[in-house]
Amino acid sequence: MTNNENRLIDEKLTSLPKPTMSNQSKQAIHSILLEELSTVSPSKKRRELNKYLFTNLAGIAVFALLAFFIFNSIQENNNFSPAKQSSSDGDVFSINGIPYKLENHIKYKGSYIGDNSSVIAILDGLPGAAYRRTIELQTKKQPYGLIVNYGRNDEEKLNTSEYDEYWTDKRSILLYNATVLFMVIDNLDSVDFHLGLDDNKVNHFQFTRAEIETLYGRDMAHYVDNFESWNQEVLTVIKSDTAVTEFYSTQQ
Repeated sequence: MTNNENRLIDEKLTSLPKPTMSNQSKQAIHSILLEELSTVSPSKKRRELNKYLFTNLAGIAVFALLAFFIFNSIQENNNFSPAKQSSSDGDVFSINGIPYKLENHIKYKGSYIGDNSSVIAILDGLPGAAYRRTIELQTKKQPYGLIVNYGRNDEEKLNTSEYDEYWTDKRSILLYNATVLFMVIDNLDSVDFHLGLDDNKVNHFQFTRAEIETLYGRDMAHYVDNFESWNQEVLTVIKSDTAVTEFYSTQQ
């Protein structure tokens, strides 16, 4: 077929009238579609609606669960738990800028005076540990006791000013140490601290469980893991010059 023939056929096709649809036909088709849609049962509509709601609620639940895990992860990374108490920086007993916190001591709760290694570990975590020389345990019969000897080591003899400065507040330091020892060592009845001085004299400080529990008005086991009571009752006394002076004045 030549190009002229192809062109003539295209012209004839183009000149043919385009198919059209009357308004009556359009309305008939529209009516048929509406009738078909109206035949969908109510139960099917409910199923479709329920499916829609379930899909959306499931999405919300997944989002809420994801948010919960993210929130808990953030809390754990920040070492924060609302149910767990801990000491703040203001609720500590500090000596020479070194803070001593309740949570550092309570890991030894339930210790007993016959366990030499536990007693040494407890003393190592208390003020004056650098100057502790020897200890003696009285475990043959009750009352069970502990003697702790503090003094300068041989290499520290020339540094008397530092040693004396450290023990300036010795009454509060030793009261704190006695308090912790009675709290974590269940069968400890008395503790004696021997503090060496420059003139080869030794100051003796003795504490009994009865005296310490009378001072705070509680059984010492109460303070294990009880941060609020420890801060409000124990540290309030130890940090008070008046309360400390009054306590020592009542000792026999």
